[in-house]
Amino acid sequence: MARLLTLINSPYSLGAAAIFFASCMNAMIKGLSVYESVVVITAWRYALGALLVSVLWLAFRPKLPGWKAVPFHVFRGFFQISAASLFFWSVTQIPLATAAALGLTGTLMIGPLAWLLMREPLKRDVIIGTLVGFAGAIFLVNNETNLLSGSAEGPVYGYLAPILASLCHALSVVLLRFRSQSEDPIVVAFFANTLPALYVLPVFFLLDVQPTTELFAGYVLSAFFGVSFWSLTTIAYARAPAARLAPITYTQLIWAALIGFFLFGEFPGPSTWTGAAVIVGACIYVMRSNSSSTIKATQ
Repeated sequence: MARLLTLINSPYSLGAAAIFFASCMNAMIKGLSVYESVVVITAWRYALGALLVSVLWLAFRPKLPGWKAVPFHVFRGFFQISAASLFFWSVTQIPLATAAALGLTGTLMIGPLAWLLMREPLKRDVIIGTLVGFAGAIFLVNNETNLLSGSAEGPVYGYLAPILASLCHALSVVLLRFRSQSEDPIVVAFFANTLPALYVLPVFFLLDVQPTTELFAGYVLSAFFGVSFWSLTTIAYARAPAARLAPITYTQLIWAALIGFFLFGEFPGPSTWTGAAVIVGACIYVMRSNSSSTIKATQ
């Protein structure tokens, strides 16, 4: 029993569970979009998420960093809500697995953004890996939409949205590096689910957001999945280096493919898996390059 509890509480198990919850949330958003707009769904997801994470905070009572941290998290929350909204919209336009594959490009953007905003060194291997990864993304998008031929077809913006969402997400990740102090995982989850809700509050006053009982249950589930994802992710990354947990992120492709197939009848073609393989390979190459440079710096 003790060994089982240790396994369950390991950062790898927590990280894997977080990815599963994220995949469930995306699937729930896709299902709800049949009945309601993504704007309204996103508003309910973050509004209810703020309530759920407030209960979590009351249960654990972590020490908040103070009011000085609020403007930073509000600013960062803008990029977080932008990333979520764009990605949520993309899964209503394209298969879940395709959106998940293109969403992985965010890993490739962190290095260049850190160099641009924080003047962190940018290795040649990182540049090469980033270019290869985006080549895989362009290959995927072009094969699905003929984007480069000048006669684009299909939901072109649906394929581009996950990449833009990844840019916003990468910006939010890089912004966290500006903070030298470490924060409790519950605090991070608290801010990640409450302050972004400020941006969606106007939706409740400008649009008709009176849901049916079934829709409201779906909103609650999407909020639960979202809060679970953030909470488990922050706890996992607090217990293990990001480089070791990174491969778990790629399991989202598997979950997205399985959920997409069984719930929505989606079966991405060879071009999706080829592009995804190139993107994942590039992400692993970049992560290993960054890890090796970190090891050398500490020797």
